[in-house]
Amino acid sequence: MGKQLIIFVMGSLAVFIILSRNIAERNNNITTSAVNHYSEIMASNTANSLCEMLISKLGDTQSFRSSSWTNISMFDGVSQYRIIDTLVGSDSLIKIHVRGTYFNTTKKVETLVKANTAGSPGFFPTATVKAAITTNNSVKTLGNLTVDGRDHDVNGNLVGANGTYAIWTTGTYNRSGNSHIGSTVSGTDYAPAKVENNDVRLESQVYGGGYPNNPDDILGGAANGFPGGTLKSFAQSGSGGSQYVTNPSDLTYPLSGVTYVELASGDVWNPSNINGTGILIVHNSAVNAQIKNLNSGTFKGIMIADDIVHIHTTIIGAVIALSPSPSDGNCIGNGSGDVLFSRAAINGSTANLKSTTTVGYGFGRKRLKVVSWYE
Repeated sequence: MGKQLIIFVMGSLAVFIILSRNIAERNNNITTSAVNHYSEIMASNTANSLCEMLISKLGDTQSFRSSSWTNISMFDGVSQYRIIDTLVGSDSLIKIHVRGTYFNTTKKVETLVKANTAGSPGFFPTATVKAAITTNNSVKTLGNLTVDGRDHDVNGNLVGANGTYAIWTTGTYNRSGNSHIGSTVSGTDYAPAKVENNDVRLESQVYGGGYPNNPDDILGGAANGFPGGTLKSFAQSGSGGSQYVTNPSDLTYPLSGVTYVELASGDVWNPSNINGTGILIVHNSAVNAQIKNLNSGTFKGIMIADDIVHIHTTIIGAVIALSPSPSDGNCIGNGSGDVLFSRAAINGSTANLKSTTTVGYGFGRKRLKVVSWYE
């Protein structure tokens, strides 16, 4: 009996030891598998995140390159990257190599991106820039204001034969005083004169889909890469000298890029210096931000404002007023001033905002297009 008990105990102990060892091995395998899986995820996240960061940096500085491998610490791991120029067919591309390492696991990412051509000619918002001055309210001109819808270069020199109307309005237009208006209709230029007819202005117009009430819709809205808030964000970024202010006295000159002046409801920028280029926006959510007595500075580009009163300086490009009910009457100019339509100035104002690609990095202009992304 004693011998049998000893054999039973020893046998049970052997079985226990074998089972324990198997369980320990399985636990170790499970732990190792979990660690390896976690390491793979972390290495992949590190590599892809670094690639995103490098593309963002390239979006701001397209000359950024690193021909040799560069180390960088990320997420408790170590990564390496290399950025070189490459040619795929006839396409000049930028190749980004990334190695993300976590513990003993390394993941590789290779991305090809294409930089947009510097000095893009920009785009012309055909649907919304309908004249040298486009308004959502009745408008009148007095004094010595000249509104010329014939085409001009960025310096205000007449190009001709590719212009538009002087005035386009959903209301009525009243010319008075010594104000002059000119246009281009069906390829025929009409020099500024003290006239008012359908060869130079269009009244009581209906805007298909409803007249825009915000600057982003003027540039085509979400369908054209400008969802609500895009221009404001671009201005806040400071890109290309852009500025966002709530007090016009905080502006620095000359204006450039996107200048976004967001006034409190009912506030007025008076008098106003508009010297500069780009896109000048005076707007708020109530659509009653007013710019008044534009007395100084030559502006080249697109001016978009809720309420515009008294242009006494030179604007080369186009003017668009948003408010259907201006707070200070309908007089857009009653002194000496010039609004000269210019396709070149308009195209120049949008050059840094948009490209034709729908996938990329940057603001409306999508500065880099991702051609391929492999892991």
